[in-house]
Amino acid sequence: MRLTLKLLQNEFESYQNPRSEKEKDIVYAAEDIFAELGFSGATTAELAKKAGVTERTLFKYFPTKNDLYKRVLAGLLLSTILPNHMSDLKKRIQTPNPNFKKWFISILKARYDAVAKEPKKLKLLLGAILSSKDFAEIFGQLWKSNLYDTSVETYRFFQAQGEIRKDLDPNQIVRASFSLGASFIITKFILAPKFPIDVDTEIESLYEIFFQGISNQKD
Repeated sequence: MRLTLKLLQNEFESYQNPRSEKEKDIVYAAEDIFAELGFSGATTAELAKKAGVTERTLFKYFPTKNDLYKRVLAGLLLSTILPNHMSDLKKRIQTPNPNFKKWFISILKARYDAVAKEPKKLKLLLGAILSSKDFAEIFGQLWKSNLYDTSVETYRFFQAQGEIRKDLDPNQIVRASFSLGASFIITKFILAPKFPIDVDTEIESLYEIFFQGISNQKD
């Protein structure tokens, strides 16, 4: 069955209202296992062991691994990503004050702080995007309507204010800014989580690197 937003919304009702504590334990355990091993790497034996149940009990609630994965993705998207990360970030993007530097840094810092609270969810999200074309499409559509389009309008505002170059396509600026921010987050929490960095200094440096390329000021 093709994964759709409507299907995930239906699954989310079950995510919010599990039939028993045992079902809740299975779903929560699956979030850990899928985040760590991905959909392909996770086995039903490992999922059952993590939840403290037998495979027979797991299959009673979720006949297939895919059924369990859909429930986990519904919770990830509709309990964490959309209402928290995207909603908060959209509001911040739509508040371009007091100036470009403070706006840019505050957004990147907010993204870092949000992921730092639940780094497991980032692994889960990246795994879902890579393993499910349908989920990637759903996430991409929500990302574009909530964050990308909103960012384009805000960068146009800063162009009109003369803080950044007007000769650049704001779409290109947005793509560059999201790529830079995403790379920073992925590097810190997935690729090199133990690498010692001062977050505030790092974000300040990222701003300087990014801004020097789009500054309207001439030497």
